[in-house]
Amino acid sequence: MDGMDKGSSSAATPSHWLPRGRLLVLIGLGIVTWVLLLAFFGGQAALQAIATADARWLLLAMLVHYSSFAVRGHRWQRILGMMGYQLGYLYTTGLLLAGWFVSALLPARAGDLMRIGVLRLDSPRHASVPVAASLGSIVLERALDILAIVSLGVGFGWAVLRTQAPGWLVASYAAAVGLLALFVVGIVVAPPVIGWLRRWSQQRLWQSLLTFVEQLVASLRVLIQQPRRGALVTAESLYIWLCDALVVWCVLRSLGATTPLDVAAFVALTVDVLAAAPLTPGGIGQIDAAYVALFALLPTTAFNVGAAVLLIRFITYWSFLLFSGLVTVLAGFGEVIQRVRADAGPVESALRPASPSSPDLSV
Repeated sequence: MDGMDKGSSSAATPSHWLPRGRLLVLIGLGIVTWVLLLAFFGGQAALQAIATADARWLLLAMLVHYSSFAVRGHRWQRILGMMGYQLGYLYTTGLLLAGWFVSALLPARAGDLMRIGVLRLDSPRHASVPVAASLGSIVLERALDILAIVSLGVGFGWAVLRTQAPGWLVASYAAAVGLLALFVVGIVVAPPVIGWLRRWSQQRLWQSLLTFVEQLVASLRVLIQQPRRGALVTAESLYIWLCDALVVWCVLRSLGATTPLDVAAFVALTVDVLAAAPLTPGGIGQIDAAYVALFALLPTTAFNVGAAVLLIRFITYWSFLLFSGLVTVLAGFGEVIQRVRADAGPVESALRPASPSSPDLSV
């Protein structure tokens, strides 16, 4: 993988860094979920529906899903480039996949912390990326994701349900809009607030903390400073989340359903909203239950719901868990993850004074 050093790329054995216990728990939760879906949706009928599904539509769904991660890697590369850090496409995409793999095994988006830690390490292809910048790039990813999900979800939801959306669904979208609004307001008001807070105390740790926050806010304002590039990454975000809609639509087509694209998009994007804060690793059980609840809202369901959910989750989670795990191992990120765990924490290094070679992110 582009950007990895020889020492890390030579480590292709998943040994001490791989949380095998977590992986076994994950598989156990998955088996329980599969059994429940089969039990509630006819068992033999669901298995028969899966066996007779059109493989061509399933292959198309898989290609669409994987293409969204190819675009994710380019989007993250562009965001880092806008902040002044030029990294290779294969490197950023491989690291993003490794982060997804870690997040799939551990709760609370642990893969994002891993990405921050890895970027902080020096590499033959790039200098160390400060924590404020790498954290800012991931926060921007999340903000663009929320913007895309809410925009697409509200549009497709209005086309499907009009004014008949249930209260819990409206509340979910309202919460997402509220988070996005807080993010925008925070970026706008942060500079004067930080200046005001600096006058509170001249204590070194306090000033270092405010400097870190200031650098973080500056990195978040790059979309405003570079509108053309910002428009590109926004368009890529819309494509990324539209792919989720296309995956659901293709799976339903494989089962013989003629569900309109706007209905499939509404289901997929609403699940994305409900799974924004995964309660279990990979959202196992949580996401499956959300699909079942949303399919139940459809006026007519001419397909086996259990089969549909199992196929969607196999494509978007289980197959991708294997793929991202292989990328993590073969690209040598396993050893880099171990190095991150053994090194000082990202927050500790973030509070150190910025090096003179760091790009100026001030606004």
